[in-house]
Amino acid sequence: MLRLNLFFLLLLCCSLSLQAQSKVDSLQRLLHTIEEDSGKFKVLGDISWEYILKNQLDSATLYADSIQLLAERLHSEERIAYAHFYYGVVARHRGSFSSALDHLQQFVDYYEGTGDSIRVAYGLFQIGVVNSALGDYEKSLTRYYRILHIHEKENNPFKIGYTLNGIGVLYKNMKKYEDAIKTYERALAIYDSLDAKEDQANVLGNLANVHVELHQFDKAKHYFSQALAIDESLGAQRWIAYDLENIGNMYNHMEKYDSALLYQLKALAIREDFTSKSEYAHTLQQLAYTYYLLKNYPLARQQLLKALELGKEIKAKPLLRDIYVTFAKIYDEENNYKEAFAYHQLYTTMKDSILNEESAKQLNELQTKYETAEKDKQIILLANEKELQLKETERQAGLKKASMAGLLLLSILTGLLVYIFRQRLRHQKLLAAKNEEVREANFKREMSELEIKALRAQINPHFLFNCMNSINRMILQGETDSASLYLTKFSKLVRLILENTEATRVSLENELAMLESYIQLEALRFKGKIHYKIQVDESLEPENTFLPSMVLQPFVENAIWHGLMHKDDPGTITIAIREEDDRLLCTIEDDGVGREKAQVLQEKSVYKQKSMGIQLTEERLRLLSKERLEQLIRITDLKDSLNQVLGTRVDILVPMA
Repeated sequence: MLRLNLFFLLLLCCSLSLQAQSKVDSLQRLLHTIEEDSGKFKVLGDISWEYILKNQLDSATLYADSIQLLAERLHSEERIAYAHFYYGVVARHRGSFSSALDHLQQFVDYYEGTGDSIRVAYGLFQIGVVNSALGDYEKSLTRYYRILHIHEKENNPFKIGYTLNGIGVLYKNMKKYEDAIKTYERALAIYDSLDAKEDQANVLGNLANVHVELHQFDKAKHYFSQALAIDESLGAQRWIAYDLENIGNMYNHMEKYDSALLYQLKALAIREDFTSKSEYAHTLQQLAYTYYLLKNYPLARQQLLKALELGKEIKAKPLLRDIYVTFAKIYDEENNYKEAFAYHQLYTTMKDSILNEESAKQLNELQTKYETAEKDKQIILLANEKELQLKETERQAGLKKASMAGLLLLSILTGLLVYIFRQRLRHQKLLAAKNEEVREANFKREMSELEIKALRAQINPHFLFNCMNSINRMILQGETDSASLYLTKFSKLVRLILENTEATRVSLENELAMLESYIQLEALRFKGKIHYKIQVDESLEPENTFLPSMVLQPFVENAIWHGLMHKDDPGTITIAIREEDDRLLCTIEDDGVGREKAQVLQEKSVYKQKSMGIQLTEERLRLLSKERLEQLIRITDLKDSLNQVLGTRVDILVPMA
C-alpha cells in the first residue's frame, strides 16, 4: 500500500512538472509565431517568469538577456527597464541582494517617471522582499503599505491579498503578533473567495508560525497540516520544504528535538535540488540549531560552517547574526569560553549593524540618487571611449601599410586624445562640485535634525512642570482624592509623553491619545468646566499617519488657560484634523473669552506675548517647512453678527513625517 501511494505521488509530481514544461513550450512556440519585435517582449518576460517559478534561474537569466538585447536594438528605454525587473527577481532568488536592489530600483525609477503606478507596485514589492531579507523591516513595511494603497485604488483583490500576506510576515518578524494574525486573516479571507490554493497554503503556513511564537501549538499544527496538504496536492516542492522546515521549528519549541530533526532533514533534501543560496543557508542554520539542542555539537558546527560560508557570500546579516549566536551557545556548552566570547562579540556587532544600518542608509540616499542620475552620462562616455579605441587600432594597422598615412592618422589621434582628456577633466570637476553640494545638503539636514531634538527636549520639562505644580496645589488645598486621581492620570500622561518623544515621529493615534489624556487632566483640575471633542477625517488612518510629536499640545494648553479658564460657565474645546495637500490641517477651536479680553486681563496672548511652548513649536514648524510662519499658523477671532466674542480658532498646517 505504501509503495502504491508513493507511486501515485511520483506520478502526480511528474504530471505537474510536465504541465509547467508544457506552458514553457507553448510560450516558446508562440514566440516563434510573432513577427514584430515589439510583440515579443511580453512572451520573453512570461518565459523568464516561468523559469523563475521553477527555480531554473540560469534559464530565466537567458530570457532576461534576450529582453535586454532586443530593447537595446530597438533603443527602447521602457523595455530596458522591463529587463531590469527580471534581472532583479533572479538575483533575489539567488540571494544576490545588492544586485537585486540595483536592478529593481532602476525599474521603479523608470515607471515612477511615466506615472505607471501598477508597475511601480510590482517593483516595490520585490524591493520590500529584499529589504525584509536584509532585516530592514521598517523600510519594507513602508513600501508594502504604499503598494497596498495602489492595489486598493485599482480594486485588485488578488494583489491586495498578496500584499497583506507580505505585511503579515513583517509584523511577525517585528514581533507584533496580534497585528500579524489580523493581517493574515484578511489575506486568507480574500484567497478563500478567489479559491487561490497556493496562496491559501502560504498564508496558512504563516499563520501557523505566529501561533508557534505564541506557544499555541494545537492551532499551529492545525494550520501547518492544512498548508502541507495543499502544497503536496500541487506538487510545490519549494513550499513543501518551507512547510517541513517550519514544522521542525515548531517541534523545537515543543522540545521534541528528534521529531524536529526528522522534518528538517526532509526539508534539506528538497533544498539541495534548488539554487537559492539564501533558502539553503537558512535551512542549514535551522538544522544546526536542532543538532545543538540535541547536544550533537560536531554535527551542529559542520552545518553552521556551510551556512556561514553561504551567508557571507550573499551578505545576509540576519542569517549571519543567528549563525554567530548559535556558535557562541555551542562553545559555551563545551566550556570553550574564549571561542564563545569571540562569537558572541561577532553576534553583538552584527545585531547592532542591523539596527543602525537604516540611519546610515538615510544619510547616503541623496548621494545615491545623484550617482544614479549620472550613470547614463558615464555609460555614454564609456561607449565613446570604446569607439575611439577601435579607431585607434585601425589607425595603428594603417601605420604598418603606409608611413605617410600613419603619420597623418597619428596626428589626428593625438588631437582626439587631447580633446578626450580635456572633456574627462571637465566632467571630473563637475562631479567634484556636485559631491560638494551633496555633502553641504547632508550637513544642513543633520543640523536641522539636531535643532529639532533640542527643541523637543525643552518642550517636555516646561509641560511637566505645569502638571506637577497642579498636583502640588491640590495637595496643599486638601483635595487629596482629586490629587490622587490627578496623579494617576498624570502618570499615564507621562508614559505617553515618554513614548512619543523617543522617536522623531509618532502616529496620529498616539499623539491624540496623549492630547486627550492632557485635556482630561485639565478638566479634572477645573472640576468639569472643560469639555472637548476630537474629530478625525474618515479618510485618515490614525495608526498609519505620522507627524512630529508634541506639536498640538501647546495650542490646546493656550486655549484652556487663556480662553476657557476665564469663563464662569463650562467651555468646550474642539480639535478637528484632516489632510490638506499632503499635510495635516489641525484646527483647535474654543468658545472662550477671546484674545482681546485675555489681554485686558493681563494674560499672555497667543499672538503677541506667546508662551514658551508655542514659541518652541513655531520654531519646530519653521525647521520642518520651507513656508513662512503666517502660512503655517492662522489665528481667527470668532464673533457673531453683533460683534460679540464667540471664541478663538487656530489652524495649524503640520508636515506629515
